[in-house]
Amino acid sequence: MKKQTTPFSQISKEQTANLTAVVNETLAIGFNQARTFSTADLWNIQRRSRTMLNRRSFV
Repeated sequence: MKKQTTPFSQISKEQTANLTAVVNETLAIGFNQARTFSTADLWNIQRRSRTMLNRRSFV
């Protein structure tokens, strides 16, 4: 039977206390979150490509 080992070293109680301490969160004012890509965005891209193809064949 194989011996199971963990790749992590043992940590002390002090280190555990430091790792589990509560961290106060601050607000990032002026940070704009990236907009999520929706199905409406995909529809607009496809619609624009269709109109460009129609314009090419018109000329």
